[in-house]
Amino acid sequence: MGTPRRRRRRGNHAPAQEPNQARLALLVVLVVAAWFGLSIAMIARLERAALSTLLLDGTNTTELQLLKRRRHRNLPLYPIDHRLHHDAHVSRGLSDQAIMQCHKALWHTLETTTYVLPRNETFVVTGDIEALWLRDSAAQIHPLLLPNAYNGRSLVQTDPALERVVSGLILKTARYIRFDPYANAFSLRNDKKFTKFEREALGRHGYISTWNYELDSAAYYLRMLYFFHVNFPGHHVLHQREVREAVAITIDLWKAEQRHEDDAFPTGELFDCVHCGKPYRYNPKELKRNGKGTETAPDVGLTWSGFRPSDDACVYGYLIPANMFAVVALGYAAELAEAVWIDEPLMKKARQLRDEIDEGIRTHGIVEHKTYGRIYAYEVDGLGRALLTDDANVPSLLSMPYLGYHYDEQVFANTKRFLLSKDNPTFHTGRHDGHEYSGIGSKHTHFIPSSIWPMAMIMEGLISPNVTFKVQQVEKLLASSDGTGWMHESFNPNNPHKFSRDWFCWPDALFAELVMSLTAECPLPQWGRYRVKEWRDERTEFRNASVFARPPPPSLDRASLAVVSACIPGKRFSDKYVNTSVSNKRAFCKKWGATCVLSQQTHDANRTYSAKWEKLYQINQTLHTTNVDWIMWMDCDAAFTNFQIDWRKHLRGYLDDDKVLIASKDKNGFNLGVLFIPNTPEAREFIILLYEMRHWVERNPNKMEWKDQAALAQVTKQHKQYIPLIDGSVPQEKINSFLDNPDGRRWKEGEWIAHQVWCQKQAKCQKRFIDVIERAKDERRPALKGSENRKPEARASVRKRQHEQQPIRKKKQQQSPPNREQLLHKVDRGGKEQKSSKATPKSGTKKKQKRR
Repeated sequence: MGTPRRRRRRGNHAPAQEPNQARLALLVVLVVAAWFGLSIAMIARLERAALSTLLLDGTNTTELQLLKRRRHRNLPLYPIDHRLHHDAHVSRGLSDQAIMQCHKALWHTLETTTYVLPRNETFVVTGDIEALWLRDSAAQIHPLLLPNAYNGRSLVQTDPALERVVSGLILKTARYIRFDPYANAFSLRNDKKFTKFEREALGRHGYISTWNYELDSAAYYLRMLYFFHVNFPGHHVLHQREVREAVAITIDLWKAEQRHEDDAFPTGELFDCVHCGKPYRYNPKELKRNGKGTETAPDVGLTWSGFRPSDDACVYGYLIPANMFAVVALGYAAELAEAVWIDEPLMKKARQLRDEIDEGIRTHGIVEHKTYGRIYAYEVDGLGRALLTDDANVPSLLSMPYLGYHYDEQVFANTKRFLLSKDNPTFHTGRHDGHEYSGIGSKHTHFIPSSIWPMAMIMEGLISPNVTFKVQQVEKLLASSDGTGWMHESFNPNNPHKFSRDWFCWPDALFAELVMSLTAECPLPQWGRYRVKEWRDERTEFRNASVFARPPPPSLDRASLAVVSACIPGKRFSDKYVNTSVSNKRAFCKKWGATCVLSQQTHDANRTYSAKWEKLYQINQTLHTTNVDWIMWMDCDAAFTNFQIDWRKHLRGYLDDDKVLIASKDKNGFNLGVLFIPNTPEAREFIILLYEMRHWVERNPNKMEWKDQAALAQVTKQHKQYIPLIDGSVPQEKINSFLDNPDGRRWKEGEWIAHQVWCQKQAKCQKRFIDVIERAKDERRPALKGSENRKPEARASVRKRQHEQQPIRKKKQQQSPPNREQLLHKVDRGGKEQKSSKATPKSGTKKKQKRR
């Protein structure tokens, strides 16, 4: 193996005191254990006893944590944990946005992609693709397994729910590897119909989503397994038959693929899958030589991979970063075989294969560069050809320290200089809005010229010992996110508005890991908690067992809604515009049984301040005078355009009553033209603060006259506890599509709401808004409760009974006198008649439509 890496710096410490008896006992235990060749498990037990003695003896926390970290010799030393000595300094350097985004990124996988299933399984999708990648899923939950993440423990050790999530993913992945060890991604269901080409050329069948053989996929599984073992050495999932078989299958497969050129393939009773018993072949359009790949030399120690972690085909079959990761993973497998399964043959097989691959890397993976000297190649064929570059996806050459590979320090230093230079074809630079961006991209996103992957920028930070550089890198990453805070797949460094994949949880997890290495302020329960997307396993209900866990959201099936709006005629809105908008909202309330609070003049007759504050006044009044569960604010220039959409189903998973404000974001940040407020004490207090901030905003106006946004920014600046309670993650197309404005997502026919931002003064824009609403009129029908599945005669009978009951309801409504606010401000509640000449539009029947 290569020269050992540089030891991690420990900072400046006061001189240690004379070793006492406990310290001498620890030293003696280690020396004697090593001399007599005691097993790793025995050494660990002896060390735990000695460390307990040290703790009782008064050893300082820092020294104890360092000893604990050293005990797990196979864990990577990167990222360096700067929290022990630099936390106060680092916390001052990191922005509040960085701390908050760390929490959001940490829980992003759990909240948006995780399904806890029966049979002790967990299914984790990669984000915007509904499939489980072996690599991505293991990387997404990796921050939960990191030592000393919170109060000296990993997050899985603090929370039974997280332990269940990770152990379930371990078991589910093992079963997928048993199903087909060559596949890299799987679906939850196995009933998809594949074409002949997909079955024969792409290898897809059953649960297989993609059949790209990627060496690193199983390496990620072994890393997840080992880190879980470090946290729970005796956990029952480690002793499951499928888990042990998955490790044995992986080792045999890697061993056979050392002779890929000779058409070798693994054999044995565990290899009974559809594609087993023959050499691996893939689509000839992607792998040359009829799907075999380019020629490679057999028996050079390295093991073959058809594809990179980017899912792109390898140019040369020996992918060096993946082989490096395999060396690390085989070390993990050997220790598991020895300490957990007591399987000496499996242990020896893993260690022998590890040594062969490592020798192959040193022999064939290092090449001479005319400028940088000896460097690691990205891909080789064992015949003398090499590809000198890197890819942002991990494993990469840049990620060697992070993954824990024991590299040659001088060779890696030369390699790093090459990788972060213009001589590397995937290294790009750019400048935007005062930020200088530089980093490695990937062939995978060739459609964005000179793109950088945030994942590569994060990796630069993770392997750096420089605190200042890491903090700067965090802030650059946030700036590159186009205002969302989420780590995209790639972005144009000269225009971060151009990016790929806005929902990609793997780099989010890496970002959280980077920030967690810098400050103890992430994670903290008061700044952010999580909720699992779907918990389908009724036998294990642990979600409320941790300070980090939020209770499951209340069902929206019976939730009530108030639609609040203020449409004030004047220079901005014509009478026809106002009447059309109010009628539209009243029709929605009547159809879906919502309460309408529709004001057509300001409550302040003297108009001390701008009419823009009517929004917060009306929301505040409604929160304190109604018993509805949710308040929905809509600007006058926003309207419902699809009356067939059931708001409860449409917003399931987005409305969270732990928050105080829920909205969407456009290119300028939060857009408060359409927003939701839960009727909770916390939300009421927040709205009062927001409304009272009008005095400050009026004294400090902004150029764009975004008064509500300015109030929001000032409240969160003065009251930081509200930052994690404001959610802007609802997609615009869900609640706030723009009709004409280019700063946000354009409205499409069939979407729920159209918002005509800053276009009302133009006659043609007003006409377009009114035309869109008028078209929506033709689509709306009254929802007859329980009538969707009745025959036409039954539906007619229900309609007749409801018609007969209408006079009775109207009479009861007339008996309840309107309050002073309703009379003074012409407020319309629940679709009742106003003191106005405007007639309520007619409604008809609605057909039920499933949510996509």
